[in-house]
Amino acid sequence: MPRYARHLQDHTIVNPFPGLPRLEAAIGRKVVSRIGSNESMPISKHPLSEQWGAALYELARLYPDPYASAVRERAASLNGVAAGNVVVDAGADSLIGLFLRARVSPGDVVVCTAGTYPTFRYFAEGVGARVIEVPYAELDGVLCNDLPALARTANEHQAALLYLANPDNPTGTFHHHDAIATLRATLAADTLLLLDEAYIDFCDSAERQGVLAQTIRLRTLSKAYGLAGLRVGYAIAPQEWVDKADQIRTQFAVSSVAQAAAVAVLDAPDCATRIITASCALRDELAASLRQRGLTVLPSHTNFVCIVYPDADSALRKQKALLQQGIAVHRPPHPAMGHILRVTAHPDASQKSVLQCLENG
Repeated sequence: MPRYARHLQDHTIVNPFPGLPRLEAAIGRKVVSRIGSNESMPISKHPLSEQWGAALYELARLYPDPYASAVRERAASLNGVAAGNVVVDAGADSLIGLFLRARVSPGDVVVCTAGTYPTFRYFAEGVGARVIEVPYAELDGVLCNDLPALARTANEHQAALLYLANPDNPTGTFHHHDAIATLRATLAADTLLLLDEAYIDFCDSAERQGVLAQTIRLRTLSKAYGLAGLRVGYAIAPQEWVDKADQIRTQFAVSSVAQAAAVAVLDAPDCATRIITASCALRDELAASLRQRGLTVLPSHTNFVCIVYPDADSALRKQKALLQQGIAVHRPPHPAMGHILRVTAHPDASQKSVLQCLENG
């Protein structure tokens, strides 16, 4: 049996409002009149219908499916898993917080790389975890997650959870499936591997498939599907972890509008293909332009590039120079990563003035 947070280990929580799709499945017919949900009655000339049309107004007026069943089914099909292996929430960030709450009790140890996606530490501290960080490894000048050191540290401290962003944010580097499988096999059975794959859509499709034991694989529709503002993400996990997550998840966090948008883009795979193709082309062009200017750019498996400067002061000067032009690039807040800038693959990034600033700012 999986090890959950102590207060959840032997306690099953029942959702009092499972939503109409599950009610319809239970009664074996469609619900044709929603007079039990206390939703507002429709009115003519509502501001939403006037500005954005009747369809969006109707989605906004009615409560969403709390289990986002249609999104689960499509995400499962996309990844070659069962719908019972998928849970949907309001973006990958919410999923990080959800599985920390499911596994980590106050005082438990969690392990991550020093300077990786900072939201993990933010949420980990919020659940009372003790965060232990492992430095990035530098292999042939490339910063990457040190998988053996992460596993060794997690085992030494009997960690409840190990967090790994793969592809990594902010470096953009990537470990292939075989390396992740080896990492999982090296970890103690009680250590949950939280694998943040927010950028996996920019990697080979073979890397995206399947369920791994005691592993949560996080995905988002923000990067490759263009829905960052609507907050839709999903996790692929063993069913017992999905079931426990469903017990503690905020049930109506993913709105009807967000669910409808997610279904639309998942039903139109060409949408993601075009975004991924264009983003990768821009990323490669940007990286080449920066390298031609003598800058150190890490290999990227994402929609951004990571520029490594000699020191934090150099990176900060360039960031400030760009901000004076009204251009925002990301400099990670962690002291270990203050010498890098993360730049999104976007036409604006290839402007001559931006490239000159990144070189000489």
